[in-house]
Amino acid sequence: MDTQYVTRLEERVHSTQDLARSLFDAGTGIPVLAIAHKQDGGRGRMHNVWWSSPRAMMASIALTLPAREGVTLAPLLAGLAVHDAIDSQVGIHTELKWPNDVMLGEAKVGGILAEVTGETLVVGCGINLWWPEAPAGAVGLLDHDPGKHVAEELAHDWAPRLLAAVGGLPASFSKARYLEICSTLGRNITWQPDGAGRAIGITADGGLIVETAEGQATIRSGEVSHVRPATIVPNETP
Repeated sequence: MDTQYVTRLEERVHSTQDLARSLFDAGTGIPVLAIAHKQDGGRGRMHNVWWSSPRAMMASIALTLPAREGVTLAPLLAGLAVHDAIDSQVGIHTELKWPNDVMLGEAKVGGILAEVTGETLVVGCGINLWWPEAPAGAVGLLDHDPGKHVAEELAHDWAPRLLAAVGGLPASFSKARYLEICSTLGRNITWQPDGAGRAIGITADGGLIVETAEGQATIRSGEVSHVRPATIVPNETP
């Protein structure tokens, strides 16, 4: 994990995604890691509003757009990288909800956002470190405020892991390991606009394989939610 990158640390920004993108020089190709303790214009996938805790790790990495397969795998690789960084830094085991959520049990503790602009890929990660009054469905990793240094250390642990994984594609993506950590597998899910099925696997390029009433399908994008089995209509032969 000795990939070279430069770091920009700010107390408050509009968006670490925008900051990392603006600082990245495609001519040099040196990745840029932007870290902030507060951000005013954070966003989630598909333009969702990003809610962050009082103490959070907010970081984004801008780098040269990898091969096509690297783009589709970026959110999964980022999830694996932050899973390992969290385990290394605070000793807590998280799970990953395909394609971009970091989970602690059934509650969301963070998320991943990958955006492409021209030949630049920006991958952002936000992790709730401490959230004493978290909204329903969200949680913080810790039950106390760990201070600013933990967020910075976590970001610096996450960044080289992700950069090494992206640089080593396709061999660096272990589908077997992702399946071990992904909480979506084996669940009944729904996706927009009206899909429903049971998640059964991951493709080599990061798509989610689901078993539906009409047969197998692969989801490449869209909102995915864990739901109860009763919402799935079985395939009945007349």
